[in-house]
Amino acid sequence: MTTAKRFRDRVVVVTGGAQGIGQAIAEGFGKAGGTVLILDKLTDEGKAVAQAIGDAGGQAAALTVDATDGQQVQDVIDRLILDYGRIDILINNIGWNNPTPFLESDETLWRHLLDVNLLTALRFCRVTLPHMIERRYGRIVSISSIAGLHPWPGSVPYGIAKAGIISMTRSLAADMAQHNIRVNCICPGPTETGLSKELRKTQPEYVQAIHGTVTLGRLADPEEIAAAVLFLASDDASFVLGETLVVDGGYNMV
Repeated sequence: MTTAKRFRDRVVVVTGGAQGIGQAIAEGFGKAGGTVLILDKLTDEGKAVAQAIGDAGGQAAALTVDATDGQQVQDVIDRLILDYGRIDILINNIGWNNPTPFLESDETLWRHLLDVNLLTALRFCRVTLPHMIERRYGRIVSISSIAGLHPWPGSVPYGIAKAGIISMTRSLAADMAQHNIRVNCICPGPTETGLSKELRKTQPEYVQAIHGTVTLGRLADPEEIAAAVLFLASDDASFVLGETLVVDGGYNMV
C-alpha cells in the first residue's frame, strides 16, 4: 500500500472538522484514502469540507452535532455505526478558548471551557470505544494543547481542560491496550487558524505574549498539526501508546 493511500478501508471520525486544524486533519485523511466523517455543529462549513474532499477524489460526509449534548453524541455515533459498520479511527479535535484573566472569569465560562475542551472528548470516547473493543481495533488521537503543559496568560480553565486531555489519553491507553486500541494525543503550539486571526484583532497583547515566543519564529500551518495526527493514527506508530506528541515549533523548550 502506498503512503498516499495508507488509510484506505479505514473509517475516520473527525470531531470539529469543519474548520481550522480539524479541517486540515479531515482533508489529510481524505487524501490518504480514508472514509472521513466530519462531525461539527457548523453545518454548512462541514458540508463544504466534505465536498472539497470528494472533489479531490476522496470519500467524506458531514453530520451536524452539538458535542456538548451527550444524547446527540450517542445518536450520531449510533447512526455512523449503522451506516458504515464501524469506526476505526476517532480524532477528538473540538476546542475553543476565550482568554480571560482568572479573577475576571466566572463559573459559566469555566464550565463551558471544560465542556467544550474536555468533556466532548470523553463523550465521544465513551460511546465509540465499545464498538472498537468489539472489533478489537481502534485508534484514538485527541488534540490537547501546549497550554496543558505550559502556562498561557488568561487561560487557567482552558489549560486545565487541555491537561485533562493528556491525563485522559494516558488512562485510556492503559485500559484499552489489551483490546488492540491505541490512544495518543497531540499538543499543538500556536497555529494559524480562524481563532488566532480573530484574537490578533481583539486581543493583540495576548497573541504577542504567546505567539512571539515560538522558537521557529512563525505559527504552525494546520497541515503541520494534521501530519502529526495522521502519523499517530497510522501503522507507522504501531508501538506508540499513551504518548503526548508536542508540535509547537520549540515554544515549550524556552
